[in-house]
Amino acid sequence: MSLTHKEARRILEILDHTTHLDFLEIRIGDTTLTASKSGTIQRSLEPVQGATSAKPAQPVPAVTAASEPEVAEGQVAVRATMMGTFYRKPSPDQPSFVVENDTIEVGAPLCLVEAMKLFNTLASPVTGRVVRIVAQDLQMVQRDQLLMIIEPETR
Repeated sequence: MSLTHKEARRILEILDHTTHLDFLEIRIGDTTLTASKSGTIQRSLEPVQGATSAKPAQPVPAVTAASEPEVAEGQVAVRATMMGTFYRKPSPDQPSFVVENDTIEVGAPLCLVEAMKLFNTLASPVTGRVVRIVAQDLQMVQRDQLLMIIEPETR
């Protein structure tokens, strides 16, 4: 028995929308799904065998930005819609979707966030200029983490 991408995504959606659950770890066959809303991942000191209990888990800090830059009034913050790996390019051999100071149209692709081989394209919510790209390419980002800042076009 294995965990499908659809099942994993549904489990992560449930975790994201619950208020009473901050962490989960699910093992199905050789697949382990570990997720945390708090920015720390709990790791067991020993693998769990059958229904036996593991030793107390030790928190491991997740990769997070030290402090987010301030988004000035009128600017638009583009934030991660899910936890995953941030990609500036559609593939390694292609150029970045955008670079700082690019002028973009509403709906233009800005980046990808990948979790468990599911790629989520983030599109520009406004027409304007990319002021700053905050997230680092190929790094883990947390849900709601600031990725980019856009200065909307004034008409």
